[in-house]
Amino acid sequence: MRKALLVGLALVAGWMPLGNPAAVDRAAAETASAGMPSDERLDALLAAHDWTGLANALAHARSGDEAGRRLDWLSAKLVAGGGALLGFLYSRDLWSAGQQVKSSDPMSDLRVTAGLFTLYTFALIAIDGAKCEDRSAPSHRADQLLETNRPILQFLRAQPAKVKAKVVDLALTIERKTAPLRKDDDFLCRDGLDQILAGLEGGQVKDVTPPGGGSGKSYEVSAPPGYAPKFLPPSAYVPEQFKAREAMRANLQKLID
Repeated sequence: MRKALLVGLALVAGWMPLGNPAAVDRAAAETASAGMPSDERLDALLAAHDWTGLANALAHARSGDEAGRRLDWLSAKLVAGGGALLGFLYSRDLWSAGQQVKSSDPMSDLRVTAGLFTLYTFALIAIDGAKCEDRSAPSHRADQLLETNRPILQFLRAQPAKVKAKVVDLALTIERKTAPLRKDDDFLCRDGLDQILAGLEGGQVKDVTPPGGGSGKSYEVSAPPGYAPKFLPPSAYVPEQFKAREAMRANLQKLID
């Protein structure tokens, strides 16, 4: 875990809430539950775009060392241009650790770092989502992020103005540094209307109505085998990315005002 946070520190050139590494490791150990596969296996799941398998694998940290390795892996992949799912997971992991080792100093509070990577992930969704042919997919991811990370954003809103301004600056800095490294984000462009229609047409519909659920029915529509999201050509998405970057500072600030 110390390696993960130091990588982040180098990336943003001089400021990152580090907290107490030993205390963070203890907090991670308290929430650990099951075994986690090797880094090589995690790399393979990432390369295969097996998002469900990857999220499940990362959730299985049996010890403090494994929880630290999970954060190290997520941090390294984000710095190397990893996509939105890693931002979802990393920000939530940092928040969980920060809740266990709360600090009165924002500059050493992992919950502030969780807020930083929430804003960074929001920027990824807006900027890299411009590549998705189905624009409902990144819109859905943005809604997911704002809902699941609601406590993180609420915490960030309560911070002093200068801390919030610094966090926004850092989120934008990280986005600029990783932009040349990021590829098409398969996770970001999934779970939109196009995938739902493909699932309906392919018969990938499952009744998930709970027993005794009343008169209504609930259905789950999954992607058909071989489904892959479509991406726009650079001529279409580059102008949209420029617009998204131009508006990003104001949009991030709105999230935490």
